[in-house]
Amino acid sequence: MPEYTPVYVVTGFLDSGKTSLLNQLLSRRLESGHSLCCIQFEQGEQALEQDLIDRGNLDLLHFPVRKLQSGAGMQQVSKQIYDYLLRNDPEELWIEWNGTLPISVLQTLFPPAKKQDGGTPGDFCQLQRMLYLADSTKLDALLQQTGGMALEQISASDVIVLRNWGPVSQFKNRKRMLRELNPGVKVLPLNSVGTVERAMLRPGRQPAFWFLLGIAYFTAAYLTLRMVIGAGGNLADAVVNVFLGILLQAFPFLLIGVLLSSAIQIFVSQQWLHEHFPKHLAGGLLFAALAGFCLPVCDCASVPVFRSLVRKGVPPAAAVTFLMAAPVINPVAILSTWYAFSGDVRIVLCRVGLGLLCAVLIGLTFSRAGKNGLSPSGSGWFSCACGCSVGQAAEGGKLSLYLRHTQTEFFSVGKYLVLGALVSALFQTLDRSFPWGNGGDGLFLPLLVLMGMAFFLSLCSSADAVVARSFAGQFPMGALMGFMVFGPMMDIKNLILLSGGFSRKFVLRLCLTSFCICGMVVFLSFSTGLERSLL
Repeated sequence: MPEYTPVYVVTGFLDSGKTSLLNQLLSRRLESGHSLCCIQFEQGEQALEQDLIDRGNLDLLHFPVRKLQSGAGMQQVSKQIYDYLLRNDPEELWIEWNGTLPISVLQTLFPPAKKQDGGTPGDFCQLQRMLYLADSTKLDALLQQTGGMALEQISASDVIVLRNWGPVSQFKNRKRMLRELNPGVKVLPLNSVGTVERAMLRPGRQPAFWFLLGIAYFTAAYLTLRMVIGAGGNLADAVVNVFLGILLQAFPFLLIGVLLSSAIQIFVSQQWLHEHFPKHLAGGLLFAALAGFCLPVCDCASVPVFRSLVRKGVPPAAAVTFLMAAPVINPVAILSTWYAFSGDVRIVLCRVGLGLLCAVLIGLTFSRAGKNGLSPSGSGWFSCACGCSVGQAAEGGKLSLYLRHTQTEFFSVGKYLVLGALVSALFQTLDRSFPWGNGGDGLFLPLLVLMGMAFFLSLCSSADAVVARSFAGQFPMGALMGFMVFGPMMDIKNLILLSGGFSRKFVLRLCLTSFCICGMVVFLSFSTGLERSLL
């Protein structure tokens, strides 16, 4: 007998087509000469084809769902499977799992890691792959009606197969939505059983493998860069140092933002938010501004919170106001500005006041966007699943879902942060060789130069005031203020983070709007004498 018998699971809700797919998969495996066992925990309309059973290399076990709904029944099922495996030696174990049963029950019977001498099927078996099958046209309704159960199965699956997936654009949209819930999951259209079979049987990789592979790629890229630039190897070292510095500085704040985002998504119901969120436009903007002031989140951390607010149906104007205001007026940014400018309260108040004014004006430009004018990828069903049905789940289930949601959100947003940090590190390093100059005697050109630098340098809002202070001898105060107001609102990091969850049209509009409004507000304020009050 091999070290363990691999277990492959096909799951999904009633009428998803599990048995039909399983018939085709088992037929291919039998044609390849494998001895199989199929266990059905399902009571669907279609049975396994008799021809498969008659071939002689397939054993069939069937257990009613009610058996797994009690402790005694669970023990009986476990004992019967254990006795079967004592007498038989199948090469593969295929399971048709009922979509209404929790994954925890499946993992109790067939643990992901092989056990020894436990008197359970885990002595012989190891859960290898789980496939979730769904009808693409019914996915929205399925997730809304079944809530946490469907989310649990999707988030635990290794492969997701969609029937009736329609046009390629629709399939790509579904794929993007599902990967928001389960990053890295293999999403396939049901047009080739061979492709599905290969996805189920491919060798598994441990997280440590991908971590080491990432380090290997990073090391190879670093050595290649040093070889290409030759004697200028110090430049490569500088890029790596800046890149790691940005990540170390941003990841703690990103984690805070993800924790807040997941808490809003899981524990705050959409109904509660609609009942308590201010209905008046002015009240909504004020509420969003105050939330930005109270939460210690930087620019990269405010993006996941912003996504959760949008998913919960918060008006676009208020959500955008929070996104723009939080990085500029949060307590960490205020303290760092006070420290960088030697305790000058006037500069701190100027930054907070102009940042708040710009955030409100930017938010107002989205006041006519409507509910469908600002929608993150996948929010159509995700908000229903996370906001309504999960809110009715047991507290332990909500906590478990919160942890999975946090993990999913962190990796979903984190990959864009890494990419943004790399681009930012390149610009920060190469910027040293650019002759920026002092911008002349006026304000307009220096303001544009520093706002452009703020965008490309992508500094964290907790540190940008220190960098702005270092430019004080070369640029006027109005340009420094533009650097500190616009930079936290929109930079390369934020652009890439937002593009991972929102349409290009919205991201481009937000970028151009924030640049124009911040530039206009700062220019007009300092052109009318504000700078004299700060001297």
